[in-house]
Amino acid sequence: MTYTSNNDKMLEAVLTDSDLMKFGDYNPAEVTSIYQAIDSDNVVVSAVAQIIKRSAEQATEKEIYKEVTEYLKRNV
Repeated sequence: MTYTSNNDKMLEAVLTDSDLMKFGDYNPAEVTSIYQAIDSDNVVVSAVAQIIKRSAEQATEKEIYKEVTEYLKRNV
C-alpha cells in the first residue's frame, strides 16, 4: 500500500481500523489510492473514500451526509 496524498494517508488510517475491516469485509492492502477506493465495489470502502474526499474539498457536513446517504441507498 503506497499512499502519497493527504487524502490517501487519511484513507489508510481509517481503512486499517480492525473493526471497520471486519464490518466491511475488505483488505486495506488492496486499496492503493483515494480514487481507487471511491470506485471500489465495496460500499464501505467507497463511502469512507467519498467522505474523506469531500471533506478535503471543504464540503459542508450536510452536503457530505446527503451524498453518502444517496450512495448507500443506491448500493446497499
